Amino acid sequence: MRLKKRLRNKIDFSRNALLYLCGICFFYISMGAFNMLQGIYIKELKIDEGFLGLILSLKTFALAFFSIPCAIIVNKIGKKNGVLLTVFLVPLLVIFQALSTNKWIILMLSVLQGGANSFMMVSEGPFFMENSNSKNRLKLFSYSFADNVFSTMMGYFIFGQVSGGLNSIFGDISGLRYTMIISGLVGLISCFFIFFIKDKKACTIEDRSTFLKNLVKISKKKYPLKFLIYNLIIGFGAGLVVPYFNVYLKYKVNASTEQVGFIMSLAQGAMGLGGLITPFMAAKYGRIKTIIMCQVASIPFLMLIALPPNIIVVTIALFMRNGLMNMAGPVVGNLSMELIDEDERSIFASVNSISNNLSRALSAMVGGFIMNHFAYGYEVPYFITAIMYVIATGFFYNSFKGFDAKTQAAHNNKLGLV
Repeated sequence: MRLKKRLRNKIDFSRNALLYLCGICFFYISMGAFNMLQGIYIKELKIDEGFLGLILSLKTFALAFFSIPCAIIVNKIGKKNGVLLTVFLVPLLVIFQALSTNKWIILMLSVLQGGANSFMMVSEGPFFMENSNSKNRLKLFSYSFADNVFSTMMGYFIFGQVSGGLNSIFGDISGLRYTMIISGLVGLISCFFIFFIKDKKACTIEDRSTFLKNLVKISKKKYPLKFLIYNLIIGFGAGLVVPYFNVYLKYKVNASTEQVGFIMSLAQGAMGLGGLITPFMAAKYGRIKTIIMCQVASIPFLMLIALPPNIIVVTIALFMRNGLMNMAGPVVGNLSMELIDEDERSIFASVNSISNNLSRALSAMVGGFIMNHFAYGYEVPYFITAIMYVIATGFFYNSFKGFDAKTQAAHNNKLGLV
């Protein structure tokens, strides 16, 4: 017991935060496996890229569409129960999708999966703010980011190997199906950890009109509105390529399922390492400069992915792109929660989810259409994404270039240092 307490003090996180970090580990292992295998499974069912784009698009659209109702529910039932709903429902829906070969049933289940994911989307940021302090908050966001990334990495690698082995025994479709079922069962383990979290009292919103008034209030604020616009542009660019990394590797680079799992696990590893580095970069250069530097440096590697259909070059480029573009994730997450007041965080998390995921939903459909109908359809989306990232980064710089200085000045003034 003393060792447990000493370890917790050394890590400097609350019991709730530690239980959450342990719980989502299994959830993201499951999601890594499913996200890697879903596109391949659908292609093996002889479903074309256009319908795959529709599935990915509507799943992402559901994530955005259900964000506001889920935020209202979460404010009534608490952040813990919101997360618990996600880690229970999503793995079950993964299992049901694996059991189906009908594209319309898979589409319906994917939409439900997107909706169920909204509970975690609107719960996580506010949960971190409630279960951390100013000293360990950025560290908690970083650890969660790394937990997400390394768990997803394990899902990619382990289940890439499992799928390869089961494919050789049962055939491609059955092997993929059994692998996804196993991944869903692994995801359900998360429920055990989340169940033991002691949630703080929910901040109840009286009615829908109050919620909408707060929503309008947030939209009129300078920094939150600009952050939403930035997120929308980034989301559109990401949706063109990110959901199709596995399909690109499998059907353009001609990688095996095991190789796809290995390559994507390496790319996730780059994200995790980057996420651990960013708190030190943010301390040295400031949060805004850190975000700008990481995103600008990633763009050449993004374009390099699309140039040669060479597995070694693509692996290195994907590794660098993922690491650089996503390493600022903890800083972005922490920044988004500091832009608004405490009682507005669930609402802002839902609106932030909508802005990002609506644009991702649209671009995922556009990406699938381009891949299915255009010459060089697998390559073109990467160059469009590069343009969108340049636009988003420029907009972010112009909008937030003085934000760190203003925040520090306000903090010093509050402490009586100026």
